[in-house]
Amino acid sequence: MKKYMKAIAVGLCIAICFLSVKNFMAYKFPNSSNGMQAAIEQKNVSHLFMGSSLFRQGIDIYTAEDTLEGNSFVLAYNGNQPVQMLEELKMLLRNEVKIDNLYVDLYVYSSAIRPAISDTKLIWDLDFQGKCKIYQDMITYSEAGMSEFVDFFISSNNEYMLMYPVFKFAMKKEFYKGGNIRETAGSTREILDNLSLPGIRDGINQVQGDALKEIVRICEEENIELYFVEVPKYDTLDQAEYYVRMRNELEYVVAERTIIRASALSFDNRNPSYYQDLLHLSGEGRRTYTKLLLEAVVENKEENDE
Repeated sequence: MKKYMKAIAVGLCIAICFLSVKNFMAYKFPNSSNGMQAAIEQKNVSHLFMGSSLFRQGIDIYTAEDTLEGNSFVLAYNGNQPVQMLEELKMLLRNEVKIDNLYVDLYVYSSAIRPAISDTKLIWDLDFQGKCKIYQDMITYSEAGMSEFVDFFISSNNEYMLMYPVFKFAMKKEFYKGGNIRETAGSTREILDNLSLPGIRDGINQVQGDALKEIVRICEEENIELYFVEVPKYDTLDQAEYYVRMRNELEYVVAERTIIRASALSFDNRNPSYYQDLLHLSGEGRRTYTKLLLEAVVENKEENDE
């Protein structure tokens, strides 16, 4: 019986140590290819692209480095919401990262839902202060309970923790300065035209809208030049009535700020070779869009300097 109890006690101690390291220290693990720690290691980021998988698939890091002065970095998580991007920005500033230009993903769907985590890698990357704030948002606005607590602090990223060296090596082959460097094929018009549109949302979530406004305030306070960027959606989604309505509502939230609309660029959102699906660009689409986007950025800067 004593042996049994001792084994349980040892197991509990190991589990507590494992979870403590994961939740309090893992975000400091070296990672030079993508995520928060890789961004922090840059110390100074001339051009930071912060967003969802639309940025991961839509911003070509090599084009950015060839076009813009200074260094660039893409900080992207699946379904990255404004409330989460706010905490990411705060954490970078807590770690004294100097940001000159910030490009924020103006994404309707992530701004139209209650706070929730889509990418558990974000939980790994945040410091404990950031983790607690994100989870508090989930409690306050999404009625998170014990199940979400277990998913958030206990069960998430355990395999990443155990296999960290393997995952770290694999990430180097897929990312460079946060940007996706994997070549992704486009689709066909027949496939894209027959895909179902994403679900309809009621409108922009107030908490998400408030987070965007707080990002604006912080950028003004920290003297960071801020751009809101719309990644082009495939034509059938881009023209959908409810999507147009929510996009207009989202733009109203960040009114009088610099917005680079997809429609302002000569990007062909009917070209199926540019898309994986209705939302995400292919490798060819990523390079074409980034070139057009950054030409608009450079032009905007030149106009402001005159």
